[in-house]
Amino acid sequence: MRLCAVVLCAILSTFMLPCASVRAEQAGPVRLGQIGLSFYAVTAAVVQDVLERLGHTIEVSVGSHGQIFPKLGAGEVDILVAAWLPHGHAVYWEQYGDQARQLGVLYEGARFAWMVPAYVPSDAVAGIDDLRKPEVLARMSKVIQGTGRDSGNMMLSTEVMKAYALDQAGYALRPGTLSDFHGAYGRALAAQAWFVMPLWFPHYINRIGSMRPIDDPKGLLGPASNGTLVAGKAWAERAPARTIEVLSRIHIGLDGVAEMDRLVNVERMTPRESAQTWMRANEAAVAAWFAD
Repeated sequence: MRLCAVVLCAILSTFMLPCASVRAEQAGPVRLGQIGLSFYAVTAAVVQDVLERLGHTIEVSVGSHGQIFPKLGAGEVDILVAAWLPHGHAVYWEQYGDQARQLGVLYEGARFAWMVPAYVPSDAVAGIDDLRKPEVLARMSKVIQGTGRDSGNMMLSTEVMKAYALDQAGYALRPGTLSDFHGAYGRALAAQAWFVMPLWFPHYINRIGSMRPIDDPKGLLGPASNGTLVAGKAWAERAPARTIEVLSRIHIGLDGVAEMDRLVNVERMTPRESAQTWMRANEAAVAAWFAD
């Protein structure tokens, strides 16, 4: 039976007809590296859906920034979702960018921002400097809950703590898991407490409007970056040209990522369900990625 299938495939190829087994062999497996935060998960789910439509099989590796970027540099993952370039992940790109290739921009305007609840008056806290005001110190939680210590946001926030002398004022920046981060946010918001968090765009919290960014007059959190789909050079050189072309066309936008992130964290969808929901709602845009 296997011999017959091989012979049939050879006959079909003679007449320039596509053979499913040949297409699958050409597409091949892809090792997809995903940073372990929910907004990266939904973005990676879109990329995974696209790759599967192109005939690829996918193996997903999830890890922190400090785990996934070295895997990209070592050729242990083929695609990384996603690098914030040129600023947000500059420290990692300097180390591993020579082994990688930028495929396309998934969303623009990615940036870090410290935020306080919307109910904290802006005349009381307009910027990071204001966190040291005596009247603010009297009300503000001194624990600043963050995410993994190897994220770009946490590295820059550590600099913010020192530059604005917040550690001297009694504040402490605490790294943690995504569950720690969202849990602290939910509890503090429910209690109507005053607190500050190192957040970012895109994030579902910005979609629901419960927090507002405060000014960073020293500019330590950096300018906006592009959420960029990147691939290892070795994989990009051997990947089908059609795959590279389609991947380069994927564009979700900041609002699209934030909405998918909201579907996961508020509506309790899985990242795949969230991605497929967004893709169905944007069928024309998705179809354009695959246009000949």
